[in-house]
Amino acid sequence: MAEVSELDITPDPKVLLALTQTPLRPVDALCELIDNGIDAFSAARNEGNPIAHQIIEVLLPTAAAIKRGEGSIRVFDRGAGLDRAGLENTLRAGFSGKNRFDTLGLFGMGFNIATGKLGRRTVVTTARVADNYALRVTLDLPSIVSSRSFNVPVETIPKPPNFEHGTIVEVDRWWPEGDANHGFAAQLASANRANIRQQLGRRYASILRSNEQNTIRIILNSDALRAFEHCIWSAERFVERRGWGNIPARYDFNESIYSQKRCIADGSIVPAEAAACLECGAQEFRTVEERIRGWVGIQRFDDNNKFGIDLVRNGRTIRVAEKDAFFSYVDSVGETVKEYPTDQQTGRIVGEVHLDHIPVDFQKQDFQRTTEEWTRAIAYLRGGSLLPSNWDSLQENVSPVSKLFQGFRKVRTPGPADAYMGRWDDATGKPVRISRQTEEEYYAKFLAHEEGYYDDKKWWDLVESASTPPVLHLPECQACGYQNLPTAEVCEGCDVLLRAKRCIACGVDIPISALSCPSCAESQVPEVLDPWRCQVCGATNDTDSESCTVCGYTHGTPDPMSLDSLITSSTLRDSYSFASRVFEMSDGRQTEPLTVIGYQAPELRPTWSGDAVPTVAFRSPGKIQIFVHDGHPAFNHLGVRPQDLIATEAAHYLWSLRSDLTGRRGHSVPTIAAKIVDSVWSDEFSVTPDSTVEGIRALLERINEKLQFMEDIGDFYSELDEYEQRTLADRLISAGRLGELGELISTGGYIRFAGPTVLAKHFKRQSDLWFGTIWDEVLPTESAVGAAAAATVREQRVGIYLRCLEDCAAYARFVYSDPLVVAHAEASRDFLEAHVL
Repeated sequence: MAEVSELDITPDPKVLLALTQTPLRPVDALCELIDNGIDAFSAARNEGNPIAHQIIEVLLPTAAAIKRGEGSIRVFDRGAGLDRAGLENTLRAGFSGKNRFDTLGLFGMGFNIATGKLGRRTVVTTARVADNYALRVTLDLPSIVSSRSFNVPVETIPKPPNFEHGTIVEVDRWWPEGDANHGFAAQLASANRANIRQQLGRRYASILRSNEQNTIRIILNSDALRAFEHCIWSAERFVERRGWGNIPARYDFNESIYSQKRCIADGSIVPAEAAACLECGAQEFRTVEERIRGWVGIQRFDDNNKFGIDLVRNGRTIRVAEKDAFFSYVDSVGETVKEYPTDQQTGRIVGEVHLDHIPVDFQKQDFQRTTEEWTRAIAYLRGGSLLPSNWDSLQENVSPVSKLFQGFRKVRTPGPADAYMGRWDDATGKPVRISRQTEEEYYAKFLAHEEGYYDDKKWWDLVESASTPPVLHLPECQACGYQNLPTAEVCEGCDVLLRAKRCIACGVDIPISALSCPSCAESQVPEVLDPWRCQVCGATNDTDSESCTVCGYTHGTPDPMSLDSLITSSTLRDSYSFASRVFEMSDGRQTEPLTVIGYQAPELRPTWSGDAVPTVAFRSPGKIQIFVHDGHPAFNHLGVRPQDLIATEAAHYLWSLRSDLTGRRGHSVPTIAAKIVDSVWSDEFSVTPDSTVEGIRALLERINEKLQFMEDIGDFYSELDEYEQRTLADRLISAGRLGELGELISTGGYIRFAGPTVLAKHFKRQSDLWFGTIWDEVLPTESAVGAAAAATVREQRVGIYLRCLEDCAAYARFVYSDPLVVAHAEASRDFLEAHVL
């Protein structure tokens, strides 16, 4: 008989350290600790003992405290608390309780990963109402690894003051330099508090809303989180589409699409007829309902990125603004095709969908998309392709997302037709969309819950009024005073001709629209001349040709370079325009007032097959309408400013009006153009030594504010030479803070008072630390591009930044007045400004 023995496969305690190497963002680690608190409230509610005041308090230390090795990250939930067994299960890596369907904890490793990445020590204190004591466990990862044991002591202690029930998790003892998690907690602490509140407010929006049951309050450093709210049209708003009828701007749903019998022990699917789990043999089951609830709708404004559908599991938003699952389609050959947004590259379909039954990955970054539950949910929400051209002739896609797509796919016509805000434009005789600035102002009022803006009344007013022309002016008849419509040709009061033309045969006045003369009966319709000339390319075509034989455009297509066409396709730019300006000519006389109306235009080609040009202008007495294509190489590569070409066009117009000055000194297009630029745009373009040094000092101050939190900045003080230390002391004396020098050195705050050359010195010696923290660039690693390429790129990029930094430091110290030096310093500042975080 074979001998049977056992193997001990208890994992090495180093597995806890291995878990801390799991990639995770700092805010995700904080969410893991908050999730445990939410699960505590859920557990109490499921056991029939709901907590009356559900509060989670989060306290984050300052980045300076973490830098000093002080402070702790603290999460306190006022739940029911844990007994000894519950505390043990919470801390055990990989533990998953029976209720794996209603909680956020899911896999039992999130707690270990999150706390282990944040710090080396975690202290968990928990208490229940029924107990007169609290339990406390300290997890010190280095100690656990060195002892090679998972056993940790649990202390029974008196309840802390004001702590009747709940659980407190405190993480401290930050990872030292050299460890992979060094700086992880500092990233969380140094992040903008408003940004963290905003992110958490969106992730936990559904459980923060006061109008829902089981509301939980989450407080971050004394400030309560505010639930994120989508700015959408109400369900009463709609568009009308042929074949679809009225399509509302919002669809709500709460529907069970499937149900499964699941094993409570391991979560496996159990056949309906089975008496025990086929995987583990357990006989405790639960029917898991695949219920999809929530809504999808239309945002009141479109955006390049701010659209998509939030996907939620048990109150926690797992995917924020999900796009690929809803707006991409895998075609019959397996290629992924983007279906929305298409033409305008902006979208406005949003939503909040709860998928509590679908499992997520262990980091809670995404749902498990290979499961049947996910496939069924997406089929219900968006169906197959959103494009009708891909549908089976007998099977329309009538899913909620598809309906919104059919109705609100494009934003072309402001007004009720596309449910988009706009205004009536008299110049074009059609509605145009409102400006992005107006949208931002309305959205700010939405966030402030202002009446009419929080609801959509004020927004919808702009939709309804967009396609409504203003009240027509009714001109009076000069003979009898009767008010007629602007289009009237004959006065309805006295029959006098208001709009007339002369008969081409007898010359008498007849109504302007008359096709024949009432007096001589001669036809007023001129004969169509053959052949016809294409307005796009200028080619001559036979009379029976419906399309141009050269460019292919149909007969009657307007010239895209005509004034009307360009106004329709362009955007008015105030920075390219000026009104009623006069300029002095070479003889000392002032010109007549000149108005220039500038537009930002698409590609400009004066001839159909010719090269693109930077500008196209139309002149009329006292007025120039000029269209500028910002993407032309003249601006992108040659450094020409649009205003320079606009000034040249205006100068040529003014020069041509004064033929009497021809040959006179100073009467030239370049001279007049220079006067126009100086008069109109001098404030915008002027660069002086004072303005340059102010800009450089502001830039260096921004860098100083970031640099004070860099790891080695306190130690770097010893590398300052005598002049740099003396300069620092002088500035501290002026600020009345010389007595704080020791503290400022320990915190790194002294760098804000150091001279400009200190920054360049620090960058030269510690350049690797600047990339990704001060500069927005990150140097490539040897593992990614190879040692030689990495060294070459590093030498080039460090050299560029160092030269620009040294130029700015030198200019801030000496303030040169030479124009070439000023321009050089300004260019260096512009480069650094473009890359500083």
